[in-house]
Amino acid sequence: MVSMKRKHWALLTLAGLLGAIALISAAVIAIDPFQVYRLARDYMPPIDNTTQVYANAGIVRSYDYDSAIVGTSVTENFRPTQMDALLGGRFIKLCTSAGTANNHALLLDIAFRTHTMRRVVYGLDVYSYIADVDATGCEVPLYLYDENPFNDVQYWLNRSVLGTFLPRCLRAWGQQQDDSIRDSMYCWAGRDIYGEDYALYTAQFTQPESERSADAYDDKVLTNLRENLIPFIEAHPETQFDVFFPPYSAAEWATMKSKGTLEAMLRVRELCYGALCGYDNVTVYDFAGREDWTLDLDNYKDTLHYGQWINDAMVEEIAAGRCAVTDATAILTVNDALRVRAQEQIDAGGWIY
Repeated sequence: MVSMKRKHWALLTLAGLLGAIALISAAVIAIDPFQVYRLARDYMPPIDNTTQVYANAGIVRSYDYDSAIVGTSVTENFRPTQMDALLGGRFIKLCTSAGTANNHALLLDIAFRTHTMRRVVYGLDVYSYIADVDATGCEVPLYLYDENPFNDVQYWLNRSVLGTFLPRCLRAWGQQQDDSIRDSMYCWAGRDIYGEDYALYTAQFTQPESERSADAYDDKVLTNLRENLIPFIEAHPETQFDVFFPPYSAAEWATMKSKGTLEAMLRVRELCYGALCGYDNVTVYDFAGREDWTLDLDNYKDTLHYGQWINDAMVEEIAAGRCAVTDATAILTVNDALRVRAQEQIDAGGWIY
């Protein structure tokens, strides 16, 4: 008799536990804080720089778009509505702060599987292409990026989702998102102070103790191109790829020189252009040589990150076809200028422009 009661109690406990798990999972699926299954219509979704790798999994699947901005934090201030107007189509941000080429590939893979893509504006950050081919800038919940519905249990029973983001959605119930969210998502414009005092905080202007060889990153760059970008270009000749080199400040190239990586990083630019220039659906834009931007530190909050007005200006340049690279000589010419500006600062021991 005692044994039967214990068995009965164990079964009831198990049933209760399974029922609770089922209810919790159903609540997450129904509310879907990160829009993995459907677009949020009854609440404002938790989209910000702290939730990016989770929110991206829903944005890339559930939003209405036919064009995308892909890149690192220097692409987060683009305004899709401006891009719609100047470039045509309907843009969405697929940005990953400190993202690698693999981060970008994860998003492009889903975008092409779930949408008909008209155009991709791709920020080719040289730092993204010296990472390992399967590396990501931070831990990514890959179970939200694949097509296996069963491993989504990690989403349904995620402690942060249950303890933080589900309640956040409930508190935001009734605050419906509108089309302005395409511009505001991940945007950090207006939060920082620009100018020389801030832009040079992490800059270095000392002679390098040693220098990496110019081909130090060749293998990683070529592998990343082969695995994380070119397959999308080749598989989708109907999609226009506007690939651009961002306009880092001149102080960033001097810092590379101080660290002994300048020649290797300039070589990254050459390899990327050489690999992409032969495709009819690719146009490469080089904004690294825009000295009207890169020598004015009022445009920068640090050596890398520029203000939103530069993002706006780049869209205008792409729309007008300016700064497009027509041959390898143009890349080499800009590289020579970057090399000279870096050495001038090293020789002077500081910013001189």
